[in-house]
Amino acid sequence: MKIMTKVLSLLIMLFLASSLYAAPSGKISGQVKAADTGEPLPGANVFLEGTKLGSSTDLNGRFVIPSVPVGNYKLKITYIGYQSKKIDISVEDGQELKQAIALSSEIIQGKEIVVTAQAEGQLGAINLQLASDKIANVVSEQRIQELPDFNAAQAISRLPGISTTQSSGEDNKVVIRGLSPQYNSIEVEGVTLSATGSSQIGLSSNPEIAAQNISNDRSVDLTMVSPYMIRTIAVYKSLTPDMNANSIGGTVNMELREAPAGLHTDLLFQGGHTAKSNTYGNYRAVASGSQRFFNEKLGVYGLFNAESYDRDADNMDAVYGIASSVIDSVTRFRPVQVNTVTFNRHVETRKRYGGNLILDYNLPRGSLKFVNMFARLNSDFTDHRQNIRYDSGRMEWQLRVGENVTDQQLHSLKLEYDLGFLSADLSANYTASSNVLDKSPRINFNQTDALQAGVRRDNQKPEDLTYLLTNFKGVNEVVLRSGDLLSSDYQEEKYTYKADFELPFNLGTGASGFFKFGGQVNNQSNSTDQETPYLGFGGGADVNTGTNIQPSMIRGIRDQFGLVTNNSGDLTGEWFINSESKLYNAFLDDRFGDIFYASNPVLLTNILNYIIGNPAFNASNRDFSSGAQGGWYDGPYQQLTNDYKYDEDYYAGYAMTNFSFLDFTVIGGARYEKVKTKYFAYNARDQRNAQTQVMYDTTDFKENEFWLPMGQVKYSPFDWLDIRYAYTQTLARPDYQAISPKFTITQGNQIYTGNPELKPAKAQNHDVNVTFFSNKLGLLTIGGFYKTIENFVYTANYQLDAADLAGLDTLSRYQIVRNGALVVTPVLTSGRSNASVFRPLNNPFDATVKGLEFDFQHRFWYAPGLLNDLILGINYARIKSETKYPFFKTQVIPGTRPPQFGLVDSSSTGRLLNQPNHVLNAYVGYDYRGFSSRLSFVFQDNSARGNGGEFPENDSFTKEYFRMDFSARQKLPYFKSELFLDVSNLNDRNTSWVQKSTEGFRGIENYGLTANLGLRVRY
Repeated sequence: MKIMTKVLSLLIMLFLASSLYAAPSGKISGQVKAADTGEPLPGANVFLEGTKLGSSTDLNGRFVIPSVPVGNYKLKITYIGYQSKKIDISVEDGQELKQAIALSSEIIQGKEIVVTAQAEGQLGAINLQLASDKIANVVSEQRIQELPDFNAAQAISRLPGISTTQSSGEDNKVVIRGLSPQYNSIEVEGVTLSATGSSQIGLSSNPEIAAQNISNDRSVDLTMVSPYMIRTIAVYKSLTPDMNANSIGGTVNMELREAPAGLHTDLLFQGGHTAKSNTYGNYRAVASGSQRFFNEKLGVYGLFNAESYDRDADNMDAVYGIASSVIDSVTRFRPVQVNTVTFNRHVETRKRYGGNLILDYNLPRGSLKFVNMFARLNSDFTDHRQNIRYDSGRMEWQLRVGENVTDQQLHSLKLEYDLGFLSADLSANYTASSNVLDKSPRINFNQTDALQAGVRRDNQKPEDLTYLLTNFKGVNEVVLRSGDLLSSDYQEEKYTYKADFELPFNLGTGASGFFKFGGQVNNQSNSTDQETPYLGFGGGADVNTGTNIQPSMIRGIRDQFGLVTNNSGDLTGEWFINSESKLYNAFLDDRFGDIFYASNPVLLTNILNYIIGNPAFNASNRDFSSGAQGGWYDGPYQQLTNDYKYDEDYYAGYAMTNFSFLDFTVIGGARYEKVKTKYFAYNARDQRNAQTQVMYDTTDFKENEFWLPMGQVKYSPFDWLDIRYAYTQTLARPDYQAISPKFTITQGNQIYTGNPELKPAKAQNHDVNVTFFSNKLGLLTIGGFYKTIENFVYTANYQLDAADLAGLDTLSRYQIVRNGALVVTPVLTSGRSNASVFRPLNNPFDATVKGLEFDFQHRFWYAPGLLNDLILGINYARIKSETKYPFFKTQVIPGTRPPQFGLVDSSSTGRLLNQPNHVLNAYVGYDYRGFSSRLSFVFQDNSARGNGGEFPENDSFTKEYFRMDFSARQKLPYFKSELFLDVSNLNDRNTSWVQKSTEGFRGIENYGLTANLGLRVRY
């Protein structure tokens, strides 16, 4: 409260001081365009020489300089890459002086230099970056539209300090300065998008399904956003108080295209090739049109895009275990051994659909804008997995089929109005997202004694163990074991109301600025509905005579589909073999072994549908089953365990000032944020009985609030130098499943729980940027940053009785009493429980992230001959982070009888996950007449992939990743058309990660090269 009082006092004093200086004044407004093309120049610097009065142009090239004292001035306009211009003006009291300004490109040897398409894109980014009141990096409209990247995430990945995560070989989410996607905010038109998250299979009583928690984080998938709908992208690495503070890494804001003057149409079609599957069926179609009506006041812009792409892949995963507790005296590591290697032959077709409808209306003193955006990603996939279990000698095969549909939509109504003494920006917004996987079957097979077991494998890598794959006994001894049907429906919607008010002021002509204050209210609702019904396929020895539900079900399957069971009552692999030859092709060059078996999804899906449609096989049906004798398990535990409903009300207010004097611009203020939440979920213990299972609902209410001071200083001693420092405080609220009040106790006495008491992570951020710029140099930026982050969330694993003694947890947290009776509890021994608990906690240790960034953008316009059409861009980031990963080791407390267990802190230190040490991006572009080409390079050094906790040997990290992409365009002489080519992953690079001590592979993702050839017509 004291911080806000001081801020308000300062604002009031400045406002009173400016009032004392109040004098007759006028206003200057106008638009800056390129003289040769007539296109607006966003980010141009427009100011009155010898004063601190000025402004920068917006995305439409428009500017306003308010409260200009009466007098004569020279209006100067500068834009990197163009000649500066000075205009003599005279300002009268109450007058609005309008200026239409055209800038010419540079001249060399008496000849005006043509600003080519790529140069225009580079210059646009440079000028917008310089004009920003924050530390920012920008992708301009010209760069996006002329030679676009495949999606928004890929375009952002070219910026300094940015790396990406991938989905099916595509860049899909951004990592800013080593901070994972959920720690960054994604906005469109200044409105935070709803999270798309990811839904993983949750807890089930199926013993074949590994116990996992549902994972719905706060990240946003950008693969759905077509670059053709975007106008500009800005990554803000320092925030101001008028921005949502839930962004430790940074904020990405995408502005959408709107209608320029006149009638415009843009049609595009491209076909593509995927080298991995040798297919040519990929396509993308984009159609857009715009027009302005009523004397250019009303603008209408519409866009529709549709595309389909093959994203087949060969992916490998390996799991390592500790082979011995003896630590090697040289390596300081324990020996490890490969326990499991998984092959995944992934077959996927991705389809995207999207559209924009944007209406804007120019008011006499403002504008009204209505934005509508919709994007859908439809992934139709089949996974053929083979698990090689070197620890048990068993092989397993798994078939998973599904269609995952992810939607994102935004609707925004925004009013900007200038009253002269006050400007207002009001908006009402609705965003929604969904992530739906409907009835996705998974079928499991295995074969025992399928490879040599019991062989020492110390410190051997997966490719060294193929000599053990000699015992496969044929498909007739592959046994059908189990099946399940996953359905997951994640929904999020949010209503956001924002109001921002700006009061301009000046102290004569020597100082100027504005006060800004406002607020924001969000009403958000999230829900997940997930079901995991399952069955076992074993019929048993009495499959022919048994009257229970399980043998009856197997007989029904056998008779319905004309199958035969073996002597053990099992259905075997020969009935379900997939004859598609390409499934058995060499997997990753045969380095890790062969694929021995793949199953037929059509027959297996028909069998599941037959079982589901027959009530006699349902374990919940009391007429046929006691509920615990087999059959199709689809009871409350399978239907409700991972369901939840989460409501969040967010309130924010801020006050700030932007004050320019001498060679300084100071921005300071504070933001207040308060969040109130309501969380509904279910507690349960798996009773392994579909008829007697009871679920207990639970509801939790929480709230938190923060005051967040922020300040920035810009020092511009010369017209070619810009020095900035920013101090900000920002937040990262926990993922949704982490703050759940629920707990689930499995049959194995494991407890999976959330933690409603979690605090948001809070960061203190320091940023310094030094920028050199001129028409000849272009842009050179050197920057550094340092972040200290408290209360990061991690998942702790500990033994309950030991945690109870240590005061970390309590047994009563996982017990439910009804009418004086204990109805839910972990397994107890002498009143205590040795249950294994998985619970999110706030990390008691601070994390630090620091780094250096370098960015150089240059255009050789002054060079002789053909070289003056060359452009170059290179940026580099060196990032370091450190945090402690707490781990609680359970040990017997000395001298206790009977033995009691205590917790020993075995914390390890490491990097933040997804943080690369080095990130380098570079591009070389060349334009000649109607031809444009660009060769891009991406290098990401190894990044932390996983932390081994007690065993540092099991830390994992990605291998260095280097990729080349190529784009080219040739204008055609007809209908303003152009032919273009885009090649991604030109060097066919895999993504891979390795285990720490041996650097043996932990995973490989192989997607290969993709190429697209298309035609675009614009008029």
